[in-house]
Amino acid sequence: MFVGIVLTIESGASAKGFVTALWVVLVVGVLLVAGGLWAWRVSGLVDKEVRGRYHGLRDVESERLLVRRPVPQDAVSLAAAIDAEMLAGNGWTEREARTMVKAVRSGYPVPGLLVFEARSDGALVGGATVHPGATDPSSRTLGWWIGPRHRRAGYASEAVAALVEAIHDAGFATVEIGTSESNLAVRRICDKIGATEKDRRAQRLPNGSLVPSIWYEHRQVATDEPSVSPAG
Repeated sequence: MFVGIVLTIESGASAKGFVTALWVVLVVGVLLVAGGLWAWRVSGLVDKEVRGRYHGLRDVESERLLVRRPVPQDAVSLAAAIDAEMLAGNGWTEREARTMVKAVRSGYPVPGLLVFEARSDGALVGGATVHPGATDPSSRTLGWWIGPRHRRAGYASEAVAALVEAIHDAGFATVEIGTSESNLAVRRICDKIGATEKDRRAQRLPNGSLVPSIWYEHRQVATDEPSVSPAG
C-alpha cells in the first residue's frame, strides 16, 4: 500500500505549520500501513482456522481412489459430478452447488469438502462433506455422492470405508451419517461398514424439504494394549 500526498507551501507559510502537516501525513501513513498489515494477518489466521477446523484429515488412499481436498482445476469435473439426482438425494439447491463450484474454481477453502479421484486415470469420481457434529465435539458428520458417470461401480462404499477410518485416525470417536429412509443404497453402505442405527426422525434438508430420516453412527473400536507377562 502506498499513500502519496503533495504539500504545497505558499509564500509566507511558517516552518512550524509545515512540520505539523508533515507529522500528520506520517502518522496517517503509518496507521494505514499498520491497518493493512493487521487485516492481512487476521485474514490469514481466519483462513488457517477454517482449514484447520474442517480439514484436519489427511489425504486418504483406497484400492482405487484418492480422497483429497479440491483444487481449482477440479471445478469443471466437480460441476459435472453434480446432477439432478445428486441434488435431490442430498437436498441441495442448484444455487448451493454453483456457489461451491465457484469457490473451488477461485481457490477459496470450502469447509469440509473433499473429492474422490480415480487413481487409474485421475478422473473425479465424486465427493464428500465432513463437518463437526451438531452437539458432540468428538464426532463428525459424513455425507457423500458419486457422479453420474461412475455410479454402481462400488466407489461409494470404498470411499466411505476409507474416510470413516481416516476420521477416527484424526481423533474423532464417532462418525454420524444421516439419510432418508428410502435411500437403500446409503443404508446398505452403513450396514457394510458396521455403522449402527442411532435414531429416526424427520430431517430438514438444505432445500427446505422435510424427509423421514435415519441416523447411523460408527464408533471407533478401542484397541486394548497387549498384556505383558511378568518376567520369571
